[in-house]
Amino acid sequence: MHVSRKADYAVRSLAYLAGRPDSGLVLISEIAEAMVVPRAFLSKIMREMVDAGLVLSQPGRKGGYRLARESSEITFRHIIEAVEGPIHMVPCQEDGADDCLMSSSCTQVPIWDRIRSSMLDVFSEYTLDQVKSPAMRPNVELIQVGR
Repeated sequence: MHVSRKADYAVRSLAYLAGRPDSGLVLISEIAEAMVVPRAFLSKIMREMVDAGLVLSQPGRKGGYRLARESSEITFRHIIEAVEGPIHMVPCQEDGADDCLMSSSCTQVPIWDRIRSSMLDVFSEYTLDQVKSPAMRPNVELIQVGR
């Protein structure tokens, strides 16, 4: 399995919000700069995070984004599925995907199901609380640390 850039950016951006000392609104430009994510792409990602109920947004001059719930309640699975949809290893694991001619005799399904189940368990185990960090600060500070 390959985690998409979109999912990576989503986790990074929400980890940034989780790592903030206050729960105030954060401008998208601040998140984009700090997490080195293209602003336009991040806007689309954040819209999906809002639709999934993971982030709250407030439009306007004093607007911005913040987590919709505690960082300990938002798992990697929530974030990945918000931007990628349900996680499947093979097409036959998708809801309503019964068009495989070999489904009644396939010996691989139990293996793929076990792999998927294990992966979902791991994604569900890790939360934003575990990846928020004092290092999640604006890009300028990260550059200074790297010198």
